[in-house]
Amino acid sequence: MSSITTQKPNITICGSGSGGLAVAADLAMAGCRVNLYEIPALSSNLEPIREAGGITLSGLPYYGKTGLARINLATDDPAAALAGSELVFVNVPAMAVGPFLTELAAHFEPDQVIVVTTGYWAAFRFRELLTETGAFDRYIFAEMVLMPYLSGKTGPAAVEIGNWKRALYLSAWPATGNQKALAAVQKVYPQTRLCRNVLELNFRPGNPGVHVQIALPKAVFFFERARQFRFYGEVSRCASKLTDAHDVERMAVAAAFACETDTWPDDCRTIYELEGSNLYEQHGGHADRHAQKWNHIEEIERLLVEDICYSFIPMEQLASVAGHSTPVTTAMTDLSAVLSGYDYRSEGLTLAQMGLAGLTVNEIIDYADTGRYR
Repeated sequence: MSSITTQKPNITICGSGSGGLAVAADLAMAGCRVNLYEIPALSSNLEPIREAGGITLSGLPYYGKTGLARINLATDDPAAALAGSELVFVNVPAMAVGPFLTELAAHFEPDQVIVVTTGYWAAFRFRELLTETGAFDRYIFAEMVLMPYLSGKTGPAAVEIGNWKRALYLSAWPATGNQKALAAVQKVYPQTRLCRNVLELNFRPGNPGVHVQIALPKAVFFFERARQFRFYGEVSRCASKLTDAHDVERMAVAAAFACETDTWPDDCRTIYELEGSNLYEQHGGHADRHAQKWNHIEEIERLLVEDICYSFIPMEQLASVAGHSTPVTTAMTDLSAVLSGYDYRSEGLTLAQMGLAGLTVNEIIDYADTGRYR
């Protein structure tokens, strides 16, 4: 729980899912002027919020206030949504970032700080659009590893926050914008920490360290039997072993690119204050708030697409550039495809799509730091 100690910035929140509503409601309760934006194709999601006069917030928000959070503007007009905002959070799944940036980028205002809260190599994926619209000289573009909250919608205009992160990790692209991005985000989330660059940020142990690992050892349960479940309540010792093995590979690739990172258990101790030396000890059973949250199979299927297509597969390819191999990560990708029937590799993010094909390790580091090719 915290309070804003600096001047309250004007904020634009993009996305009306549970993550977007959680950020919008909590920051509105903290006293920020909050605009809520949704793309035109999903603008009907905004009508209940307009009718209610805001978003009903419950649970355990960062700023400690619950009730009706008043929203200044809920709109599908990007220019109106962005007008006068210092800070813009794009709170949508990895596969939805493109449609939002396509609508928004031409309207970003000078000196705005734009933050995609789901990471997954957003800067590299949309580098051409960002470059064309001024990411180098008009506005700052940054990524986070994870959304600030564990949350779920309890109604069309209502959201419950189950937990909030005690540390948020951030980096701008190019990394020359890091300090400006950090200063803006710390006005609302002072627990935010900098990564060296977006390489280091995307090597951190976010969602890709856990979802596939939990699902595979109980594949029959998840892929054949269950439609609704407490996903983290199904953590097994085998899942914990997969997380540890993935950590070894991920951290080796990170080190090859001069990046520092943590293990999944160390990260959970930092961001959620969870005790235990491994995934099973931290999440096994129903005492952890994650383990109390109900999930639907459709949500888990989406998370597997995110984690495999936008993290596992590009990590494999970056490992190859650095002369490393990732046998456990590769095996989890291929086994997931067999068991789920989903062709992750056909949609997986490639180095070519990230603008990194043919580059050396040092050239990739330079590109993350400067946004320029040597």
